[in-house]
Amino acid sequence: MKASVSVFDRRKYLLRRGQRGAALIVALIMLILVSLLGAAGFFMSTTEARGASGWSDRQRALFAAEGALKEAESAVKTLIAANSSTDARLVVTGRTGYYIRHDSTIPDVSVASNWNTTNAITATIADDLSGKVFYFVVYEGVAPTLDQGLLQGNGNVNQSSTRPRFTLYAMAGGYKDGTQVVLSTSEEF
Repeated sequence: MKASVSVFDRRKYLLRRGQRGAALIVALIMLILVSLLGAAGFFMSTTEARGASGWSDRQRALFAAEGALKEAESAVKTLIAANSSTDARLVVTGRTGYYIRHDSTIPDVSVASNWNTTNAITATIADDLSGKVFYFVVYEGVAPTLDQGLLQGNGNVNQSSTRPRFTLYAMAGGYKDGTQVVLSTSEEF
């Protein structure tokens, strides 16, 4: 006796035969989608890490420049205290990294080559940043009497100034090339 195949069974067979490989195609599409999501996540995390690294490097340079300003302030105070002369100009003349206002030797802070040891004083901060932290000091002058004050940055005259005024500049570079911070402050000592 011969087994007969019904029309219904034959249709079922043909439908199943047409679906062969469909699971493979769906699996490949899902694999591609998951791979794209993974690659996007990796790209975003590396971008975030680079941004955080740059911010950290700038903060490190900022703290080093602030430390150099403190070191410059201490150096000026020590220099003035050690010198018995009342003329602060005599205290700073001829010293590396010290300049007198309106003197042509005052370096331009925007020129990177002016921040070397022949112009600026290398700060003793952070051994790992050695060679990247400098400062120099500019003597601004002193008002001989209360009615002859120094001209301030905003254009006003400081009538109470009878002490020598200095402007302190500090520059620090970070670990990465191109990271630089320049700070300045004016002090009367």
